[in-house]
Amino acid sequence: MTKKNKTSGSPFHISLRYKLTFPILVFVSLMIFLLFRTTFQLVRELVMDRNQKRLEAVAEIFAETVKLPIILGNERNLAMHIEWLARRPGIFEVQVEGLNGKVLGRGHPSMELPGEVRSPDFLGFKRIAPDTYAVAVPIQDPNRKMGRVLVLFYQLHFEEDLREIFQQKLMIAFIMLALLGMIITGVSWLAIRPLFNLKRTVQQILAGDLTARASTASFDEISDLAEAFNEMVSRLATSFDRLHSRTEALKESEEKYRLIVEGASDVIWSCTAEGDLTLLNKGFFGNTREDLLKGGVPLMVALQTPGSRKNFLETLKTIHEKKESITNVAVTHLDPATETEIYYLANLTPILDFEGKVKQIQGVMRDLTEYHRIEVMRESLIRDVAHELKTPVAKFQMTLSWFEKELEHHPERGKYHDVLGILNSNVDQLMRTIASVMDLSKLEAGIDRATKTELNLNEVLSQVFLDMQPMVIDKKLTFECDLEPTPIPMKGDKMMLQRLFANLVVNAVNFTEVGKITLTSRRENGHASVTVEDTGLGIEKKDLEIVFESFVQKTASTKGIGVGLTICRNIARLHGGKIWAESQGLGKGTTFKVDFPIGTG
Repeated sequence: MTKKNKTSGSPFHISLRYKLTFPILVFVSLMIFLLFRTTFQLVRELVMDRNQKRLEAVAEIFAETVKLPIILGNERNLAMHIEWLARRPGIFEVQVEGLNGKVLGRGHPSMELPGEVRSPDFLGFKRIAPDTYAVAVPIQDPNRKMGRVLVLFYQLHFEEDLREIFQQKLMIAFIMLALLGMIITGVSWLAIRPLFNLKRTVQQILAGDLTARASTASFDEISDLAEAFNEMVSRLATSFDRLHSRTEALKESEEKYRLIVEGASDVIWSCTAEGDLTLLNKGFFGNTREDLLKGGVPLMVALQTPGSRKNFLETLKTIHEKKESITNVAVTHLDPATETEIYYLANLTPILDFEGKVKQIQGVMRDLTEYHRIEVMRESLIRDVAHELKTPVAKFQMTLSWFEKELEHHPERGKYHDVLGILNSNVDQLMRTIASVMDLSKLEAGIDRATKTELNLNEVLSQVFLDMQPMVIDKKLTFECDLEPTPIPMKGDKMMLQRLFANLVVNAVNFTEVGKITLTSRRENGHASVTVEDTGLGIEKKDLEIVFESFVQKTASTKGIGVGLTICRNIARLHGGKIWAESQGLGKGTTFKVDFPIGTG
């Protein structure tokens, strides 16, 4: 395991001491080389310049020596001077020329002179071979030029000797540099040795020994690092112990919740945004768990009835768009084996990622098939009973009407006036009760379906205001209508919406003795908001939710059986809206608010 840790990061491994020593040696070597090279060039130029001046001085002295023989025309004396100079150490050849370039004398001719040097116009210093230098100086008196002296000097291995001296010095410098490198390496090793101890400790920890600790006594930052490292390892060891305990507890908890999920009577599932099922506790729809996991959400949708399939897909789309949970989604499946409908009630919750996008959707589905069967039986019974009651009550109403006409000519009809009023009032209430029960039963059973068309909500509210105004005025209440100035378009069932707001106004009239009723509409953030506000009896805060339940009346009333608000709630839901009540308490009035999404149904 330790060997793996050494090579896991990189295929190459270089010791830290070499990383410290090698760059220093390269840098110092380069600097010494450049220093020696520059120094050599400088010394070489200085020596060459000095040598040039020395040779030019020798040639000038000789030119002064041969000036007199040339003036006197003494060729023998001139030849002696040339021979004498030619024998001097370091002289390779001597040549004396006149004004027209004629050679007056030459000593030790041994080589062909270059064309540039042979030219009478050449004066000065020139290197013509590796160890040979030509120096030409003029022969002149103060008034005229008499010719020139050309001397060839040879200095065998002059530059090589100079270079050899520098190479010897450079070799010595590099030997000293090598010794310096060894010293630096040794010092670096001593300085970073605690790091190697720290490295061994790390390898032991990686091997699983959390009790290993780094032991250093360098009395510098490495020692501080080792102490901090030991403290970190101690804390990590403690954290690992705690993590291990929590992991064990998490495993137990996971196993417990897994058993709960697997044993739950409800269908629990989750899917990705792409529709792949990632969790499913059991099979349903008459299909195995394995088949559903393989088919995913598309298979779940395909197994539903057409109406349920459309509603389910719209629900998934809404969750992706609004990123909000949706509860009580009806899901219906037609079992192909038995040709019976299976009813589920689903609650769907989105799980968002760090960017706020829907990562998964969790669903819980409860089988309500038996409950649905009982509910259908109950609704059918209520509907049938209400329908059966409607006929005798209508006959009783007709009989009562006939009886009233017969009493019109009776001399004692006055004493029956109150009795007839009570009978008529109770018959009317009984008929309204039967109608309300049948309306509620139709809505809850889905028989009374909404026929949605494009409409202006303000027009519906204006019609309700006109229709309900006589009732409100008859009770000596003020009826006000404050509608949005611009049209509020939406898709809905006009008759159902009129029934919804008419019921709210009737409810306000029933529980308001003095004051006013206000009907208001507003457009707010892409929604249509309608309020019916009264100054009546009010509702306690704890009862604001239950007033929408069937057959609930928290305040005594002589009219109604407590299903009007339930009908309002069901109609609002059919239009994708919601309804709620607000009140500051008894005696402080009530405000019913209905909210619809604009442009949708």
